[in-house]
Amino acid sequence: MIWNHRPILIRIKRHENVHPFIQALHGQKIELKHVMFRDQEVTFETNMAYLSKIRRTRKRYKLKMTVHYADEQQVFRAQLWTILGLIIMVIIPLVCAQVVWRIDVEADSPELREQIEKTFHETFKVETPLSRKKVPSNALIRQELLEKHRDLAWVHIEKNGGRVVLRPQESPKQTELKNEKQATHLVATKSGVITNFNIRHGERKVSVNETAYDGDVLVSGVIDSGEDKVFVGAEGEVFADYWLECTFKMPTKITMETMQEKKWRILIAGVHKEVDYVQRKELPNWLDPYVSIVEEQQTKKMQVELDESKVDSLLLPLLHEKMVRSLPSKSVIKKENLLQLKWGDGTVEGKVLFLVNENIAKPIHALQGE
Repeated sequence: MIWNHRPILIRIKRHENVHPFIQALHGQKIELKHVMFRDQEVTFETNMAYLSKIRRTRKRYKLKMTVHYADEQQVFRAQLWTILGLIIMVIIPLVCAQVVWRIDVEADSPELREQIEKTFHETFKVETPLSRKKVPSNALIRQELLEKHRDLAWVHIEKNGGRVVLRPQESPKQTELKNEKQATHLVATKSGVITNFNIRHGERKVSVNETAYDGDVLVSGVIDSGEDKVFVGAEGEVFADYWLECTFKMPTKITMETMQEKKWRILIAGVHKEVDYVQRKELPNWLDPYVSIVEEQQTKKMQVELDESKVDSLLLPLLHEKMVRSLPSKSVIKKENLLQLKWGDGTVEGKVLFLVNENIAKPIHALQGE
């Protein structure tokens, strides 16, 4: 069998019985290789299958013999255990690659990370480790998280080996101007399907899943009380889904600037130049004029060429991000469909359809008697 054929080297001290011993081995049809006669010893190679016969013959001729493995310096040995070990070494990574061991959330703040982790586990109810086939698709994960966290602009998802990483990106903060005077009504600025309300004052005039049209009264600030009308004011938000079609044209070669890890630096006055920093450590008053300890946000510029293989991974996220920045605060893009795409002359152009969830309520002011 294969584990009995490991090559061995046999050393025998020179003796008058060596020649009869070698002839006896030949007579038993024992395979001998590289037989060498030296002044002090005789050496030859064979394999483990013949070792028991060789030992019995050695005893008959009363010779001193030592046995050594001939393949000690070989990286690979044709042994059963070596082959089994190689098979296991190949199979284990393949099996482990089909299992997700960790699902992590990397966010800018511990609070946001905890919120996303809680929403993810409550929505999908998955426990690690689990098969990669049971991990929800990127589109489904992104849709659920964006719908339940309206302050997010996008959720980046990476699946590397046995680890899934969710990186939520918050929408740019926008300052909202508040009108101290309460509105008479909240009316729709565009048509859409109502998804949810955030009403502080007023009476709803539409329901969830109902289609509202541009100009419809969504929330009334005037309610009926018997034959009288009482002004209570309308204040709040009404969110609705609507489809938005956009055209685009952009060069295929684009320069991107990506955020890298944050690093702390020590700056000495008169030696280092002032730099933009995220935060700065407080130092004693006597040391502060001379030394600064600041945390820098490193960035990296890279040139990328768009092609058909990067439509889902790069082009759509770029269009998504651009559209989010153009929408009002708290707006969410829940889905995007690429309708048309054309490549040529170093540019790419086409049409994309966005499913937008937005606050469509606009306050209008009128006489309270209306």
